[in-house]
Amino acid sequence: MKLLSLPAARVAGLPVCSPTHSLVAAAAAVPAARRPQARRRRAVAAAQEAPAAAAGLSEVQVRMDVTRRIKKLGREGKAREAVAELASMAKLGIQPDTLAATALLDACARNAKMEMAQSVFEELFEGLLAPDEVVFAVLLRGFGTAGERPQWNEISSLLQTMERKHGIAPTTVTFNALLEACTKSNDGERAAEIMSRMQLAGVQPDEFTLEAVRPRRSMRSLLKRNFNVTF
Repeated sequence: MKLLSLPAARVAGLPVCSPTHSLVAAAAAVPAARRPQARRRRAVAAAQEAPAAAAGLSEVQVRMDVTRRIKKLGREGKAREAVAELASMAKLGIQPDTLAATALLDACARNAKMEMAQSVFEELFEGLLAPDEVVFAVLLRGFGTAGERPQWNEISSLLQTMERKHGIAPTTVTFNALLEACTKSNDGERAAEIMSRMQLAGVQPDEFTLEAVRPRRSMRSLLKRNFNVTF
């Protein structure tokens, strides 16, 4: 599923030349249009940049504004509109940064749009941007809590990608997302395994770990036994 095949992306006014025309390709195409190949292309590029220039906005400001709107749309349950918001930057020749892309990933994941979230990850974080642990935690939390049951196969595959391909060692950011999934599904056995791995890695729980297990007494007890923490 390509992002520009989504209705929301079409609403953004981006060109859809073929089913394989992706958001990243569209974003890259706009700067290319600025090259002095033809007057028409220069005129189109100038017109595309006009809104931001007229408003006196820098690329940094545009990204910050778009990120803020994406977060708001995510909280409102409007994942497709969030996709359109990010795609709108392509019309200005501005590629997303990690903060904007992560915000979009979260907007999809928090609204159980995991297929969409996976597409966002593949298009933005496999070549354009370098993912960090927060990016993976957003996906892990989505696969762990968005559906009726955690999707542990996807979670396991994602962890392998994070550690082996990108060399990111899990910290509480990752473990907290996993414990949230265990708490939601009341999976004490898996939670115990995760806590054992935390101990082996020398990772201590933080305040967000406490919040992750707080909903279930059994999980709180498990954390107390393993780390001698108090609530």
